[in-house]
Amino acid sequence: MGRIAVGAAVLAVQMLPLAAADAAGARAAGPEPMAMDVSILVDESGSLSDADVREEIKAATTIALGGLNSRSRVSVYGFGSQNRPGENAITEACPPLVLDSSVKKDALGNCVRKLHRRADGEGNDTDHAAALAKGVNALSNGGPEGALKVVFLLTDGRLDVHRSPNYGRIEGDRNAEAQKQVQTQLALAAANRVQVWPLGFGGQIDRAALDGFAAGGYQGTCDGRSASKPKARVVRDSGDVLRSLAEAFAAAGCLGVSRSDETTLGPGQTRELKIDIPVIATDGNITVAKGDPRVRVDYLDPDGRTVPANGRVGDSEFRRAGENATVETLNVVNPRAGEWTVRLTAPGRLAKQLVSATAIWQGAVSSSLVVEPPSARTGQPLTVRLSLVTRQGAVTDAKALAGLNFTVQVTGQPPGPPQNIVIRDDGRAPDDQADDGRYAGTLTAPSRPGELTFTGVVSGYGVHAEKVPFTVAVSAQAPALQGRVEFSSGPVVRPGAEVHGKVTMENGGAPVHGRLMLEGSGRAHAELRGDTDLTIGQGATTSPFTVRFPADAGLGGTSLTVKVVDAADLNEVYANGQLTVTVKPPPGWLAKHKYEIAGAALLLLALALLLYLRRRARRARVDVRGLRACLRQDGAELAVLKAPGKWADEFRFVVHDSAAGGPGLDYPQPGHSPVRARRGAAGKVVVQLPEGGPRYEIAIGGDGEPFEETGLTLAFTDTRGRRPTRPQRASRRSADAPASPGGQNGSGAELERAEPSTTPASPTYDDPWL
Repeated sequence: MGRIAVGAAVLAVQMLPLAAADAAGARAAGPEPMAMDVSILVDESGSLSDADVREEIKAATTIALGGLNSRSRVSVYGFGSQNRPGENAITEACPPLVLDSSVKKDALGNCVRKLHRRADGEGNDTDHAAALAKGVNALSNGGPEGALKVVFLLTDGRLDVHRSPNYGRIEGDRNAEAQKQVQTQLALAAANRVQVWPLGFGGQIDRAALDGFAAGGYQGTCDGRSASKPKARVVRDSGDVLRSLAEAFAAAGCLGVSRSDETTLGPGQTRELKIDIPVIATDGNITVAKGDPRVRVDYLDPDGRTVPANGRVGDSEFRRAGENATVETLNVVNPRAGEWTVRLTAPGRLAKQLVSATAIWQGAVSSSLVVEPPSARTGQPLTVRLSLVTRQGAVTDAKALAGLNFTVQVTGQPPGPPQNIVIRDDGRAPDDQADDGRYAGTLTAPSRPGELTFTGVVSGYGVHAEKVPFTVAVSAQAPALQGRVEFSSGPVVRPGAEVHGKVTMENGGAPVHGRLMLEGSGRAHAELRGDTDLTIGQGATTSPFTVRFPADAGLGGTSLTVKVVDAADLNEVYANGQLTVTVKPPPGWLAKHKYEIAGAALLLLALALLLYLRRRARRARVDVRGLRACLRQDGAELAVLKAPGKWADEFRFVVHDSAAGGPGLDYPQPGHSPVRARRGAAGKVVVQLPEGGPRYEIAIGGDGEPFEETGLTLAFTDTRGRRPTRPQRASRRSADAPASPGGQNGSGAELERAEPSTTPASPTYDDPWL
């Protein structure tokens, strides 16, 4: 089964009304979020504390202002018990109200404030049977068509009607009788497709009772997932109210929700909460529990701009409610994806308190479904292609399509068991492009003629998908006219670009006058160019076409269908093909020339490397390290001087008489005119004598050359490239032992010994050449 992903959000972003007149512009022609018919039952009994009831009121307000579809309806009731005449088990705080304006939302937020913890004379026991009867009855008529019916039961779960005469004359039997009636009401809820979602409040919660409420109502879900089945939740503390409520509310309505962000707000302080809205969210509601109506709340979009309380910015529409209440909401149609900021500013005198923001959102989507060919013969292979579409266009972001279940269900006439077609977006046939947001699968037509109905089924976290069927006629004989539509496009196009395609038709009957049609262009404003009238003769014909995206094409994903229809009957479809692409802005100069820039960068890198290697080779070639200058007389070596140990291209030294009166070699001192030696041809050293003296070559390792008219010979040896040898340990001998003849130690190895006159003096100044 193909998978699709939806990110999480950190605020209460929830599906908004598509059909509302004041939202028609922002929601023009697109899938509608799920409508809900909600009854909220709030336990006001004495078994709860004043703080518990206040938290229930906060939760009820959050549901009431939760940014439901504008066709949605909400009613709120408080309940206790009827113990004596004049008391009522049920208090109608807010009668059923359709939330199609901010004014009505404000009114709902105000009427919730009527709820309170009951005193002893008001009937302060707990009658769940009466509460459920009221809640289920309130949803029995007048609700929006096709709405999900939900009862939210806020209570500790501890039934207690022992003082209520409505359940019999014997006090000890009253709770048991009331429990039977609770089961009856839950059965009625199940029969009328009413879900029951319990939220537990208080310090003595009956968890088994809460679980029984959830299991006793309707078990059908908004999307078929087990996670969407009614489930009891327990509110652990005041900071957990919005989290628990958001989880329950989101699960009931197939909404997406993330963890709340919260902080502590003190007098005169400003604090910010961060909220994420995912790419796939088409509608949402940011709910802020600010604790005190005087706290100011500003909402900043992902670009850091403060959005208006009511109005439109671009494709987004905003409606705010509850500004003068302890809980307020910002309803957003087509919200910008990313991190939003909720900024709270407290007045100078305010008790320090916890504030939080909750994200509930939903992606209202539909499927763009194409079956190729649109009519078939028995046993013929069929290809199904499906893309996910919001009112903003097709969803082509692979990250936004990584967590949903995506399949196509097939039913047929004559009747047969439904089949599920596995569809994928992995680039393997029949899918022709991986991760482009278009899923594909195959099915073989049945062996008997009839009709096949294909329905795209998308389910997953935070998504509400409309099911749009596609019907294919299957006959015993192949249709006389069939064809195939193909495109030559990649997954991305630019405004002003053209996508070329071709239609190949096979006609086994009389010539047909056909026409090319384009559907689903949406914000892309794409259009067919060229001649759209086709004359389809017998045999095979191929006709090219062009889909052009204008310069003002809306950016984002789009799914288009090109059809070949009968010119006289546009409902007669002979061939169709689906094109799903992402329209992206033209590349900037850097992006446009990225390959040239990359090539130039590689060339420069290669050139730099070549220059580096050449310089390194040259430096290695001229490096004088390893050279040793030798001064000889009559073949005997008088002095040896090695080149300094740091890199240099010149070996400088002086030849002089040492303090002992003999000739020697030394490093130059200031004021000296040195001999300059450089490496020359292979195995040669070029020597330049000082003060304009002669220049000549000396073979390395040779006998050397006469040094002017001194009777001395200047020679050179080279240790570079020699394999280093492990130094031998000198043998120990007594201090008074005579040296071995011939300058040898006791082992017979020759010792390199410098006469006093040949020992070079260390330089006494900082010469960088050394």
